Amino acid sequence: MKRKRYFTKLILLVVFCVILTGCQNLKSMNTQTEPENGQEIVTETEEMLVAVNVDNSVSELPFENVWMNRSKFWGGLIFQGLLIADDNISNVTPDLCEEYIISTDGMKYTFILKENLTWHDGEPLTVEDVVWSIETCLKVHETNGYIKKGLQEILGAEEFENNQAEHIRGIEVNGNDITITLKEDDASFLSSIGQLAILPKHCLKKVAIEDFSNCDFWKKPIGSGPYKIIENRDNKEAVFVVNDDYSGKIPAIKQIRYKVLEYPGTDYFDFTLTSDPMTISRYNQDARYKVVKSNNLYYRYLIFNLDKRTGENENLLKEPKVRKALMLAIDKERIIREIYKGAALTIDSGIPAYDSWYITKNVGDVGYNPELALKMLKDADFEFDKTIVLTRYSLDELSERLLNEIAECWRDLGIKVEIIPIESDSTNKLFVEADWYDVALKNLSAVDYTEWYFEYSSENQLWSEILHNRKEFDTLINTMNHSSYASELKMLYSEIQKMENRVIYKIPIAIVPQYVIYNQEHIYIPEMEFPNLWFYYDLDISDWSVIK
Repeated sequence: MKRKRYFTKLILLVVFCVILTGCQNLKSMNTQTEPENGQEIVTETEEMLVAVNVDNSVSELPFENVWMNRSKFWGGLIFQGLLIADDNISNVTPDLCEEYIISTDGMKYTFILKENLTWHDGEPLTVEDVVWSIETCLKVHETNGYIKKGLQEILGAEEFENNQAEHIRGIEVNGNDITITLKEDDASFLSSIGQLAILPKHCLKKVAIEDFSNCDFWKKPIGSGPYKIIENRDNKEAVFVVNDDYSGKIPAIKQIRYKVLEYPGTDYFDFTLTSDPMTISRYNQDARYKVVKSNNLYYRYLIFNLDKRTGENENLLKEPKVRKALMLAIDKERIIREIYKGAALTIDSGIPAYDSWYITKNVGDVGYNPELALKMLKDADFEFDKTIVLTRYSLDELSERLLNEIAECWRDLGIKVEIIPIESDSTNKLFVEADWYDVALKNLSAVDYTEWYFEYSSENQLWSEILHNRKEFDTLINTMNHSSYASELKMLYSEIQKMENRVIYKIPIAIVPQYVIYNQEHIYIPEMEFPNLWFYYDLDISDWSVIK
Protein backbone atom coordinates (compact mmCIF):
# COMPACT_ATOMS: atom_id res chain seq x y z
CA MET A 1 0.00 0.00 0.00
CA LYS A 2 2.77 2.42 0.93
CA ARG A 3 4.50 1.76 -2.40
CA LYS A 4 1.26 2.46 -4.30
CA ARG A 5 0.77 5.74 -2.49
CA TYR A 6 4.39 6.70 -3.25
CA PHE A 7 3.92 6.14 -7.01
CA THR A 8 0.59 7.99 -6.94
CA LYS A 9 2.24 11.02 -5.35
CA LEU A 10 5.12 10.86 -7.81
CA ILE A 11 2.73 10.84 -10.79
CA LEU A 12 0.78 13.81 -9.38
CA LEU A 13 4.03 15.74 -8.85
CA VAL A 14 5.11 15.12 -12.47
CA VAL A 15 1.70 16.23 -13.79
CA PHE A 16 1.87 19.39 -11.67
CA CYS A 17 5.35 20.22 -13.02
CA VAL A 18 4.16 19.73 -16.62
CA ILE A 19 1.19 22.04 -16.03
CA LEU A 20 3.40 24.66 -14.36
CA THR A 21 5.91 24.52 -17.24
CA GLY A 22 3.06 24.88 -19.76
CA CYS A 23 1.72 27.95 -17.97
CA GLN A 24 5.18 29.53 -17.97
CA ASN A 25 5.57 28.79 -21.68
CA LEU A 26 2.12 30.30 -22.38
CA LYS A 27 3.10 33.41 -20.46
CA SER A 28 6.33 33.74 -22.45
CA MET A 29 4.35 33.34 -25.69
CA ASN A 30 2.07 36.23 -24.74
CA THR A 31 4.96 38.58 -23.95
CA GLN A 32 7.45 39.44 -26.67
CA THR A 33 10.86 39.13 -25.03
CA GLU A 34 12.72 41.21 -27.61
CA PRO A 35 11.84 44.83 -26.81
CA GLU A 36 12.42 47.44 -29.49
CA ASN A 37 14.07 50.73 -28.52
CA GLY A 38 14.33 49.48 -24.95
CA GLN A 39 10.54 49.38 -24.58
CA GLU A 40 8.86 46.14 -23.50
CA ILE A 41 5.87 44.96 -25.51
CA VAL A 42 3.40 43.88 -22.84
CA THR A 43 1.01 40.92 -22.74
CA GLU A 44 -1.97 40.77 -25.04
CA THR A 45 -4.36 40.86 -22.09
CA GLU A 46 -3.20 44.41 -21.34
CA GLU A 47 -3.56 45.80 -24.84
CA MET A 48 -6.33 47.18 -27.03
CA LEU A 49 -6.56 45.93 -30.61
CA VAL A 50 -7.63 48.68 -33.04
CA ALA A 51 -8.83 47.12 -36.27
CA VAL A 52 -8.23 48.59 -39.69
CA ASN A 53 -10.01 47.18 -42.76
CA VAL A 54 -12.95 45.57 -40.93
CA ASP A 55 -15.07 47.05 -43.73
CA ASN A 56 -12.63 46.25 -46.55
CA SER A 57 -11.94 49.95 -47.09
CA VAL A 58 -8.13 50.11 -46.87
CA SER A 59 -5.17 47.79 -47.23
CA GLU A 60 -2.59 49.70 -45.16
CA LEU A 61 -2.40 51.57 -41.87
CA PRO A 62 -3.85 55.08 -42.28
CA PHE A 63 -0.76 56.97 -41.14
CA GLU A 64 -0.75 60.21 -43.14
CA ASN A 65 -0.22 63.95 -42.96
CA VAL A 66 -2.14 64.94 -39.81
CA TRP A 67 -2.51 68.52 -40.99
CA MET A 68 -4.87 67.15 -43.62
CA ASN A 69 -6.77 64.90 -41.24
CA ARG A 70 -5.62 64.71 -37.63
CA SER A 71 -8.92 63.39 -36.36
CA LYS A 72 -8.31 59.75 -37.24
CA PHE A 73 -8.04 57.94 -33.92
CA TRP A 74 -4.28 57.40 -34.08
CA GLY A 75 -3.62 61.13 -34.56
CA GLY A 76 -4.95 61.93 -31.09
CA LEU A 77 -2.79 59.19 -29.59
CA ILE A 78 0.47 60.52 -31.00
CA PHE A 79 0.16 64.30 -31.38
CA GLN A 80 -0.76 67.33 -29.31
CA GLY A 81 -1.70 70.90 -30.10
CA LEU A 82 -1.42 74.14 -28.19
CA LEU A 83 -5.05 73.59 -27.18
CA ILE A 84 -7.54 70.74 -27.06
CA ALA A 85 -11.34 70.84 -27.35
CA ASP A 86 -13.68 69.19 -24.88
CA ASP A 87 -16.03 66.39 -25.87
CA ASN A 88 -18.82 68.73 -26.97
CA ILE A 89 -16.20 70.54 -29.14
CA SER A 90 -17.46 73.97 -28.08
CA ASN A 91 -14.67 74.88 -25.63
CA VAL A 92 -10.88 74.63 -25.69
CA THR A 93 -8.44 74.14 -22.82
CA PRO A 94 -4.61 74.18 -22.71
CA ASP A 95 -2.76 71.15 -24.07
CA LEU A 96 0.90 71.90 -24.81
CA CYS A 97 0.53 75.36 -23.33
CA GLU A 98 0.25 76.07 -19.61
CA GLU A 99 -2.24 78.85 -20.22
CA TYR A 100 -3.26 81.36 -22.86
CA ILE A 101 -4.14 85.05 -22.63
CA ILE A 102 -6.36 87.03 -25.02
CA SER A 103 -5.99 90.80 -25.32
CA THR A 104 -9.03 92.98 -24.59
CA ASP A 105 -9.46 93.85 -28.27
CA GLY A 106 -9.35 90.17 -29.26
CA MET A 107 -6.44 90.73 -31.62
CA LYS A 108 -3.56 89.16 -29.65
CA TYR A 109 -3.25 85.64 -28.27
CA THR A 110 -0.35 84.72 -25.99
CA PHE A 111 0.34 81.03 -25.41
CA ILE A 112 2.67 80.10 -22.54
CA LEU A 113 4.29 76.77 -23.36
CA LYS A 114 4.75 74.17 -20.61
CA GLU A 115 8.27 73.57 -19.28
CA ASN A 116 10.37 70.49 -20.07
CA LEU A 117 8.25 69.15 -22.94
CA THR A 118 9.83 66.37 -25.02
CA TRP A 119 9.20 64.51 -28.26
CA HIS A 120 8.85 60.73 -28.30
CA ASP A 121 12.51 60.44 -29.35
CA GLY A 122 13.66 62.39 -26.29
CA GLU A 123 14.39 65.67 -28.09
CA PRO A 124 13.05 68.83 -26.40
CA LEU A 125 9.80 70.32 -27.71
CA THR A 126 10.18 74.11 -27.85
CA VAL A 127 8.54 77.26 -29.15
CA GLU A 128 10.62 76.79 -32.33
CA ASP A 129 8.58 73.68 -33.11
CA VAL A 130 5.34 75.65 -32.67
CA VAL A 131 6.42 78.53 -34.93
CA TRP A 132 7.84 76.12 -37.54
CA SER A 133 4.57 74.12 -37.51
CA ILE A 134 2.43 77.22 -38.10
CA GLU A 135 4.62 78.53 -40.92
CA THR A 136 5.10 75.18 -42.63
CA CYS A 137 1.40 74.34 -42.42
CA LEU A 138 0.64 77.51 -44.37
CA LYS A 139 2.97 76.39 -47.16
CA VAL A 140 1.89 72.73 -47.41
CA HIS A 141 -0.83 72.25 -50.05
CA GLU A 142 -2.53 69.28 -48.39
CA THR A 143 -3.81 71.03 -45.28
CA ASN A 144 -7.21 70.90 -43.62
CA GLY A 145 -9.21 73.94 -44.76
CA TYR A 146 -10.44 74.76 -41.26
CA ILE A 147 -6.89 74.91 -39.91
CA LYS A 148 -5.55 76.89 -42.86
CA LYS A 149 -8.23 79.57 -42.82
CA GLY A 150 -7.46 80.14 -39.11
CA LEU A 151 -3.73 80.50 -39.75
CA GLN A 152 -4.38 82.87 -42.64
CA GLU A 153 -5.93 85.31 -40.16
CA ILE A 154 -2.50 85.89 -38.59
CA LEU A 155 -0.94 89.26 -39.38
CA GLY A 156 1.60 88.82 -42.18
CA ALA A 157 0.48 85.28 -43.08
CA GLU A 158 -0.43 86.28 -46.63
CA GLU A 159 2.99 87.82 -47.36
CA PHE A 160 4.71 84.75 -45.91
CA GLU A 161 2.52 82.37 -47.91
CA ASN A 162 3.34 84.26 -51.10
CA ASN A 163 7.10 84.16 -50.35
CA GLN A 164 7.22 87.92 -49.77
CA ALA A 165 8.51 87.53 -46.21
CA GLU A 166 10.91 85.13 -44.49
CA HIS A 167 8.70 84.77 -41.40
CA ILE A 168 5.19 85.72 -40.25
CA ARG A 169 5.44 89.15 -38.64
CA GLY A 170 2.37 88.51 -36.50
CA ILE A 171 4.21 85.85 -34.46
CA GLU A 172 6.53 86.93 -31.64
CA VAL A 173 8.52 84.70 -29.29
CA ASN A 174 9.71 85.66 -25.82
CA GLY A 175 11.20 82.75 -23.91
CA ASN A 176 8.40 80.20 -23.56
CA ASP A 177 5.72 82.69 -24.65
CA ILE A 178 4.35 82.83 -28.18
CA THR A 179 2.22 85.87 -29.06
CA ILE A 180 0.09 85.72 -32.20
CA THR A 181 -1.44 88.93 -33.58
CA LEU A 182 -4.38 88.68 -35.99
CA LYS A 183 -5.33 90.96 -38.88
CA GLU A 184 -8.75 91.39 -37.28
CA ASP A 185 -10.82 89.80 -34.55
CA ASP A 186 -11.71 86.19 -35.44
CA ALA A 187 -14.24 84.34 -33.28
CA SER A 188 -13.08 80.90 -34.50
CA PHE A 189 -9.31 81.40 -34.20
CA LEU A 190 -8.87 79.50 -30.92
CA SER A 191 -10.86 76.59 -32.28
CA SER A 192 -8.86 76.38 -35.52
CA ILE A 193 -5.42 76.77 -33.87
CA GLY A 194 -6.44 73.97 -31.50
CA GLN A 195 -6.80 71.63 -34.49
CA LEU A 196 -3.17 72.19 -35.55
CA ALA A 197 -0.94 69.29 -34.48
CA ILE A 198 2.50 70.56 -33.48
CA LEU A 199 5.13 68.53 -35.35
CA PRO A 200 8.88 68.05 -34.65
CA LYS A 201 10.95 70.51 -36.62
CA HIS A 202 14.11 68.42 -36.23
CA CYS A 203 12.47 65.49 -38.05
CA LEU A 204 10.87 67.41 -40.92
CA LYS A 205 12.82 70.63 -41.54
CA LYS A 206 14.77 69.13 -44.45
CA VAL A 207 11.69 67.71 -46.21
CA ALA A 208 10.63 69.65 -49.31
CA ILE A 209 7.12 71.12 -49.17
CA GLU A 210 6.00 69.10 -52.18
CA ASP A 211 7.19 65.87 -50.49
CA PHE A 212 5.72 66.64 -47.07
CA SER A 213 2.70 64.33 -47.24
CA ASN A 214 4.61 61.41 -48.74
CA CYS A 215 7.85 61.41 -46.75
CA ASP A 216 9.09 58.52 -44.58
CA PHE A 217 8.20 60.37 -41.37
CA TRP A 218 4.58 59.16 -41.69
CA LYS A 219 5.61 55.49 -41.61
CA LYS A 220 6.50 55.85 -37.93
CA PRO A 221 5.54 59.39 -36.88
CA ILE A 222 7.00 61.05 -33.80
CA GLY A 223 4.84 63.25 -31.59
CA SER A 224 4.46 64.20 -27.95
CA GLY A 225 1.06 62.64 -27.20
CA PRO A 226 0.04 59.93 -24.71
CA TYR A 227 1.28 57.05 -26.90
CA LYS A 228 4.34 56.50 -29.07
CA ILE A 229 4.89 54.04 -31.91
CA ILE A 230 7.69 51.57 -31.22
CA GLU A 231 7.12 49.29 -34.18
CA ASN A 232 5.52 49.40 -37.64
CA ARG A 233 5.52 46.10 -39.53
CA ASP A 234 5.30 46.88 -43.26
CA ASN A 235 2.48 49.36 -42.61
CA LYS A 236 0.21 46.44 -41.73
CA GLU A 237 0.60 46.35 -37.95
CA ALA A 238 1.91 48.94 -35.51
CA VAL A 239 2.48 48.85 -31.76
CA PHE A 240 1.81 51.92 -29.61
CA VAL A 241 2.99 52.04 -25.99
CA VAL A 242 2.38 54.60 -23.26
CA ASN A 243 4.57 57.69 -23.41
CA ASP A 244 5.86 58.00 -19.85
CA ASP A 245 6.97 61.58 -20.56
CA TYR A 246 3.49 62.70 -21.64
CA SER A 247 2.61 66.08 -20.13
CA GLY A 248 -1.00 65.04 -19.43
CA LYS A 249 -2.65 62.23 -17.49
CA ILE A 250 -0.98 58.87 -18.24
CA PRO A 251 -3.36 56.32 -19.86
CA ALA A 252 -4.32 53.08 -18.09
CA ILE A 253 -4.13 50.92 -21.23
CA LYS A 254 -0.41 50.26 -21.60
CA GLN A 255 -0.36 49.15 -25.21
CA ILE A 256 -2.46 49.65 -28.34
CA ARG A 257 -1.99 47.47 -31.40
CA TYR A 258 -3.12 48.96 -34.72
CA LYS A 259 -3.64 46.18 -37.23
CA VAL A 260 -4.90 45.74 -40.78
CA LEU A 261 -7.20 42.72 -40.60
CA GLU A 262 -7.68 40.45 -43.57
CA TYR A 263 -11.13 40.83 -45.09
CA PRO A 264 -13.10 38.72 -44.55
CA GLY A 265 -11.00 37.42 -41.69
CA THR A 266 -10.59 37.51 -37.95
CA ASP A 267 -13.82 38.36 -36.20
CA TYR A 268 -12.20 39.75 -33.04
CA PHE A 269 -11.09 43.32 -32.34
CA ASP A 270 -11.52 45.90 -29.59
CA PHE A 271 -12.09 49.17 -31.44
CA THR A 272 -12.72 50.42 -34.96
CA LEU A 273 -14.23 53.30 -36.92
CA THR A 274 -16.38 52.74 -39.99
CA SER A 275 -19.14 54.16 -42.16
CA ASP A 276 -19.81 50.90 -44.00
CA PRO A 277 -23.52 49.92 -43.67
CA MET A 278 -22.89 46.15 -43.76
CA THR A 279 -20.27 46.37 -41.02
CA ILE A 280 -22.53 48.57 -38.88
CA SER A 281 -25.44 46.15 -39.28
CA ARG A 282 -23.28 43.13 -38.50
CA TYR A 283 -21.92 44.44 -35.20
CA ASN A 284 -25.25 45.88 -34.15
CA GLN A 285 -26.33 42.25 -33.91
CA ASP A 286 -23.26 41.13 -31.93
CA ALA A 287 -23.86 41.41 -28.16
CA ARG A 288 -20.14 41.78 -27.47
CA TYR A 289 -19.93 45.08 -29.31
CA LYS A 290 -21.34 48.53 -28.79
CA VAL A 291 -22.08 50.61 -31.90
CA VAL A 292 -22.16 54.40 -31.44
CA LYS A 293 -23.07 56.88 -34.17
CA SER A 294 -21.03 60.09 -34.24
CA ASN A 295 -22.20 63.47 -35.53
CA ASN A 296 -19.35 64.02 -37.94
CA LEU A 297 -19.58 65.88 -41.25
CA TYR A 298 -18.23 63.44 -43.84
CA TYR A 299 -19.31 64.76 -47.22
CA ARG A 300 -19.56 62.80 -50.49
CA TYR A 301 -19.94 65.13 -53.49
CA LEU A 302 -18.95 65.85 -57.08
CA ILE A 303 -16.61 68.64 -58.14
CA PHE A 304 -16.34 70.24 -61.57
CA ASN A 305 -12.93 70.77 -63.15
CA LEU A 306 -13.70 74.03 -64.92
CA ASP A 307 -10.37 75.75 -65.51
CA LYS A 308 -7.66 73.12 -65.76
CA ARG A 309 -9.33 70.77 -68.25
CA THR A 310 -7.59 70.62 -71.63
CA GLY A 311 -8.37 68.94 -74.94
CA GLU A 312 -11.71 68.77 -76.73
CA ASN A 313 -13.67 68.82 -73.44
CA GLU A 314 -12.09 72.09 -72.28
CA ASN A 315 -15.36 74.05 -72.38
CA LEU A 316 -17.85 71.19 -72.18
CA LEU A 317 -19.12 72.09 -68.67
CA LYS A 318 -18.48 75.85 -68.61
CA GLU A 319 -22.17 76.73 -68.84
CA PRO A 320 -23.84 76.75 -65.33
CA LYS A 321 -27.08 75.49 -66.90
CA VAL A 322 -25.26 72.32 -68.00
CA ARG A 323 -23.85 71.74 -64.53
CA LYS A 324 -27.26 72.28 -62.97
CA ALA A 325 -28.81 69.81 -65.40
CA LEU A 326 -26.25 67.20 -64.37
CA MET A 327 -27.23 67.83 -60.74
CA LEU A 328 -30.96 67.45 -61.43
CA ALA A 329 -30.34 64.18 -63.30
CA ILE A 330 -28.98 62.36 -60.22
CA ASP A 331 -31.52 60.34 -58.24
CA LYS A 332 -29.71 60.90 -54.94
CA GLU A 333 -32.45 59.60 -52.64
CA ARG A 334 -32.62 56.21 -54.38
CA ILE A 335 -28.86 55.84 -54.79
CA ILE A 336 -27.99 56.64 -51.18
CA ARG A 337 -30.83 54.51 -49.83
CA GLU A 338 -29.71 51.48 -51.84
CA ILE A 339 -25.98 51.85 -51.19
CA TYR A 340 -25.89 52.99 -47.56
CA LYS A 341 -29.03 51.22 -46.25
CA GLY A 342 -30.05 54.10 -43.99
CA ALA A 343 -26.51 54.83 -42.73
CA ALA A 344 -26.22 58.11 -44.71
CA LEU A 345 -28.43 61.07 -45.61
CA THR A 346 -28.70 63.05 -48.84
CA ILE A 347 -27.89 66.75 -48.95
CA ASP A 348 -28.62 69.63 -51.34
CA SER A 349 -26.01 72.03 -49.88
CA GLY A 350 -23.19 72.05 -47.36
CA ILE A 351 -25.78 72.17 -44.57
CA PRO A 352 -27.68 68.93 -43.79
CA ALA A 353 -31.46 68.89 -43.39
CA TYR A 354 -31.26 68.15 -39.65
CA ASP A 355 -29.88 71.66 -39.09
CA SER A 356 -33.00 73.17 -40.62
CA TRP A 357 -32.61 76.60 -38.98
CA TYR A 358 -29.71 77.34 -41.32
CA ILE A 359 -31.28 75.84 -44.46
CA THR A 360 -32.63 78.19 -47.08
CA LYS A 361 -35.80 76.80 -48.65
CA ASN A 362 -36.69 77.21 -52.31
CA VAL A 363 -33.21 78.23 -53.42
CA GLY A 364 -33.99 76.64 -56.77
CA ASP A 365 -34.62 73.22 -58.23
CA VAL A 366 -32.29 70.93 -56.31
CA GLY A 367 -34.19 67.62 -56.36
CA TYR A 368 -34.35 64.83 -58.91
CA ASN A 369 -35.92 66.04 -62.17
CA PRO A 370 -34.57 64.22 -65.27
CA GLU A 371 -37.14 65.75 -67.63
CA LEU A 372 -36.10 69.29 -66.71
CA ALA A 373 -32.44 68.23 -66.81
CA LEU A 374 -32.74 66.99 -70.40
CA LYS A 375 -34.54 70.19 -71.46
CA MET A 376 -31.82 72.35 -69.88
CA LEU A 377 -29.08 70.39 -71.64
CA LYS A 378 -30.78 70.86 -75.01
CA ASP A 379 -31.41 74.56 -74.34
CA ALA A 380 -27.72 74.97 -73.54
CA ASP A 381 -26.71 73.17 -76.76
CA PHE A 382 -24.85 70.50 -74.79
CA GLU A 383 -22.54 68.41 -77.00
CA PHE A 384 -23.97 64.91 -76.55
CA ASP A 385 -21.33 63.43 -78.88
CA LYS A 386 -18.57 64.16 -76.32
CA THR A 387 -17.76 61.91 -73.36
CA ILE A 388 -17.71 63.18 -69.77
CA VAL A 389 -14.74 61.70 -67.89
CA LEU A 390 -15.60 60.85 -64.27
CA THR A 391 -12.94 60.00 -61.70
CA ARG A 392 -12.48 59.12 -58.03
CA TYR A 393 -9.48 58.70 -55.74
CA SER A 394 -11.26 56.55 -53.12
CA LEU A 395 -10.90 52.98 -54.34
CA ASP A 396 -13.33 51.36 -51.89
CA GLU A 397 -16.38 49.43 -53.06
CA LEU A 398 -18.94 52.01 -51.87
CA SER A 399 -17.25 54.80 -53.85
CA GLU A 400 -17.16 52.59 -56.93
CA ARG A 401 -20.87 51.81 -56.62
CA LEU A 402 -21.75 55.45 -55.99
CA LEU A 403 -19.90 56.69 -59.06
CA ASN A 404 -21.35 53.94 -61.24
CA GLU A 405 -24.90 54.86 -60.17
CA ILE A 406 -24.29 58.54 -60.91
CA ALA A 407 -22.90 57.65 -64.34
CA GLU A 408 -26.00 55.55 -65.10
CA CYS A 409 -28.30 58.48 -64.25
CA TRP A 410 -26.45 60.61 -66.80
CA ARG A 411 -26.40 57.86 -69.40
CA ASP A 412 -30.20 57.63 -69.07
CA LEU A 413 -30.30 61.14 -70.59
CA GLY A 414 -28.12 60.11 -73.53
CA ILE A 415 -24.88 61.48 -72.06
CA LYS A 416 -21.70 59.55 -72.77
CA VAL A 417 -19.72 58.81 -69.59
CA GLU A 418 -16.37 57.13 -68.94
CA ILE A 419 -15.09 56.34 -65.44
CA ILE A 420 -11.31 56.40 -64.94
CA PRO A 421 -10.21 56.02 -61.27
CA ILE A 422 -7.07 57.75 -60.01
CA GLU A 423 -4.50 55.18 -58.89
CA SER A 424 -3.74 57.18 -55.75
CA ASP A 425 -5.56 58.18 -52.58
CA SER A 426 -4.10 61.67 -52.71
CA THR A 427 -6.61 64.53 -52.91
CA ASN A 428 -3.79 66.61 -54.37
CA LYS A 429 -4.02 64.60 -57.60
CA LEU A 430 -7.53 65.99 -58.23
CA PHE A 431 -6.19 69.52 -58.47
CA VAL A 432 -2.55 69.48 -59.53
CA GLU A 433 -2.83 66.80 -62.24
CA ALA A 434 -6.30 67.78 -63.44
CA ASP A 435 -6.04 68.35 -67.18
CA TRP A 436 -7.68 65.03 -68.15
CA TYR A 437 -11.00 64.69 -66.24
CA ASP A 438 -14.29 66.63 -66.12
CA VAL A 439 -15.99 65.62 -62.86
CA ALA A 440 -14.64 63.92 -59.74
CA LEU A 441 -16.16 62.25 -56.71
CA LYS A 442 -14.62 63.80 -53.63
CA ASN A 443 -14.77 63.29 -49.86
CA LEU A 444 -14.48 65.98 -47.20
CA SER A 445 -14.14 65.33 -43.50
CA ALA A 446 -15.17 68.74 -42.17
CA VAL A 447 -15.02 70.33 -38.75
CA ASP A 448 -17.97 72.60 -39.50
CA TYR A 449 -19.96 74.07 -42.40
CA THR A 450 -17.45 76.86 -43.03
CA GLU A 451 -14.94 74.25 -44.19
CA TRP A 452 -17.35 73.16 -46.94
CA TYR A 453 -17.68 76.75 -48.13
CA PHE A 454 -13.99 77.59 -47.75
CA GLU A 455 -13.41 75.36 -50.77
CA TYR A 456 -14.93 78.15 -52.88
CA SER A 457 -12.49 80.76 -51.55
CA SER A 458 -9.85 82.20 -53.86
CA GLU A 459 -7.44 81.79 -50.92
CA ASN A 460 -7.83 78.01 -51.05
CA GLN A 461 -4.66 77.00 -52.89
CA LEU A 462 -5.84 73.60 -54.09
CA TRP A 463 -9.24 74.73 -55.31
CA SER A 464 -7.72 77.68 -57.12
CA GLU A 465 -6.12 75.13 -59.44
CA ILE A 466 -9.49 74.16 -60.96
CA LEU A 467 -11.44 77.39 -60.30
CA HIS A 468 -8.64 79.86 -61.09
CA ASN A 469 -9.16 82.29 -58.21
CA ARG A 470 -12.87 82.93 -58.72
CA LYS A 471 -13.76 85.47 -56.06
CA GLU A 472 -17.57 85.60 -55.92
CA PHE A 473 -17.66 83.79 -52.56
CA ASP A 474 -14.80 85.67 -50.88
CA THR A 475 -16.75 88.49 -49.21
CA LEU A 476 -19.37 86.15 -47.75
CA ILE A 477 -16.74 83.66 -46.55
CA ASN A 478 -14.66 86.40 -44.92
CA THR A 479 -17.71 87.83 -43.14
CA MET A 480 -18.71 84.33 -42.02
CA ASN A 481 -15.26 83.70 -40.54
CA HIS A 482 -15.59 86.74 -38.30
CA SER A 483 -19.18 86.27 -37.22
CA SER A 484 -20.15 84.72 -33.88
CA TYR A 485 -23.86 85.63 -33.79
CA ALA A 486 -26.34 82.90 -34.77
CA SER A 487 -28.77 85.32 -36.43
CA GLU A 488 -26.01 86.82 -38.57
CA LEU A 489 -24.71 83.36 -39.50
CA LYS A 490 -28.22 82.33 -40.52
CA MET A 491 -28.40 85.25 -42.95
CA LEU A 492 -24.89 84.54 -44.30
CA TYR A 493 -25.62 80.84 -44.81
CA SER A 494 -28.81 81.77 -46.64
CA GLU A 495 -26.90 84.01 -49.05
CA ILE A 496 -24.09 81.55 -49.63
CA GLN A 497 -26.54 78.70 -50.35
CA LYS A 498 -28.25 80.84 -53.00
CA MET A 499 -24.89 81.59 -54.62
CA GLU A 500 -23.82 77.96 -54.41
CA ASN A 501 -26.95 76.84 -56.21
CA ARG A 502 -26.48 79.51 -58.86
CA VAL A 503 -22.87 78.77 -59.86
CA ILE A 504 -22.87 74.94 -59.30
CA TYR A 505 -19.18 74.28 -58.71
CA LYS A 506 -20.03 71.20 -56.61
CA ILE A 507 -22.92 68.75 -56.51
CA PRO A 508 -23.67 67.73 -52.88
CA ILE A 509 -24.60 64.06 -52.66
CA ALA A 510 -24.61 62.82 -49.05
CA ILE A 511 -23.27 63.06 -45.52
CA VAL A 512 -22.03 59.73 -44.23
CA PRO A 513 -21.80 59.51 -40.42
CA GLN A 514 -18.91 57.62 -38.87
CA TYR A 515 -19.62 54.90 -36.32
CA VAL A 516 -17.51 53.82 -33.37
CA ILE A 517 -17.60 50.07 -32.72
CA TYR A 518 -15.90 48.67 -29.63
CA ASN A 519 -15.81 45.44 -27.66
CA GLN A 520 -17.60 46.33 -24.42
CA GLU A 521 -16.67 42.96 -22.90
CA HIS A 522 -12.94 43.76 -23.12
CA ILE A 523 -12.62 47.56 -23.22
CA TYR A 524 -14.21 50.02 -20.81
CA ILE A 525 -14.92 53.44 -22.34
CA PRO A 526 -16.74 56.06 -20.21
CA GLU A 527 -20.10 57.12 -21.60
CA MET A 528 -19.61 59.78 -24.29
CA GLU A 529 -21.49 60.97 -27.32
CA PHE A 530 -18.51 60.74 -29.68
CA PRO A 531 -19.09 64.12 -31.35
CA ASN A 532 -17.69 65.09 -34.75
CA LEU A 533 -14.84 62.61 -35.21
CA TRP A 534 -13.18 64.88 -37.77
CA PHE A 535 -12.61 67.38 -34.96
CA TYR A 536 -9.62 66.83 -32.66
CA TYR A 537 -10.98 66.75 -29.12
CA ASP A 538 -10.28 65.16 -25.73
CA LEU A 539 -11.32 61.50 -25.83
CA ASP A 540 -10.44 61.08 -22.13
CA ILE A 541 -8.21 58.22 -23.25
CA SER A 542 -6.63 58.11 -19.78
CA ASP A 543 -9.97 56.83 -18.42
CA TRP A 544 -10.23 53.95 -20.89
CA SER A 545 -9.19 50.57 -19.52
CA VAL A 546 -8.95 46.87 -20.31
CA ILE A 547 -11.54 44.69 -18.58
CA LYS A 548 -9.59 41.72 -17.19
